Amino acid sequence: MKTLRYLAVAAFAAGMMAAPASATTFIFKSGGAFRDDPTNVGNIVNDCGTIGTDLCTDNDAEGFDYSKDGIEFTAIAYTNGDPTTLIQDIYPDNSGLGAISEDDQTQDQIQFSAQESVEFTFTNDVWLSNIEFNAGNDTDCSNPGSEGPCGDFNLYIDNVFFATITAVDLLADTFFGSVFRFEPVTDGAGFTIAQFDVSDVPVPAALPLLISGLAGLGFASRRKKSA
Repeated sequence: MKTLRYLAVAAFAAGMMAAPASATTFIFKSGGAFRDDPTNVGNIVNDCGTIGTDLCTDNDAEGFDYSKDGIEFTAIAYTNGDPTTLIQDIYPDNSGLGAISEDDQTQDQIQFSAQESVEFTFTNDVWLSNIEFNAGNDTDCSNPGSEGPCGDFNLYIDNVFFATITAVDLLADTFFGSVFRFEPVTDGAGFTIAQFDVSDVPVPAALPLLISGLAGLGFASRRKKSA
């Protein structure tokens, strides 16, 4: 019985230690043919930011859906916990996904002052990494423009607080889960999310063998007891 228990733990550990598979990059800033646009085109309007260029949500609660290489997720912006207009700012250059401020519609960052946030909900658990942040006004975090610096944010994973992190040009850390919420916490600051990498969680090659071994041990144990 102890052997069976040890192998069960080993199988679980093998699954937990699986490395991320090859990553898929989603690009929300201006990138021409490389940019990823929402798949739910019926919810896209072009009446915010630069008229006729940037993409905004019509039904804010629906958000924007994205899909590539079998990976799917929905992005929704919030103000004080209620859905607000999500903008995919693509003109003229470095911006990305932000929220249209209820107080000042020229502000398209995800901002602390407006109590805004953005949430990404994936259809399954994924590894999220290499997150690029911009400062709004088509500038990098390292060179903020008129909309202010990027500042810090609280990251919630699967609705549980994970950490307070500084938004930088490229955050190379890797996070695991299915729901990721970014909430700015620095007064006078905010950011857009320009792109990130996503990897599905692979099944380790050894896991099927371990499971088969567990099944075999269980069967042998039952036969021994029967004898």
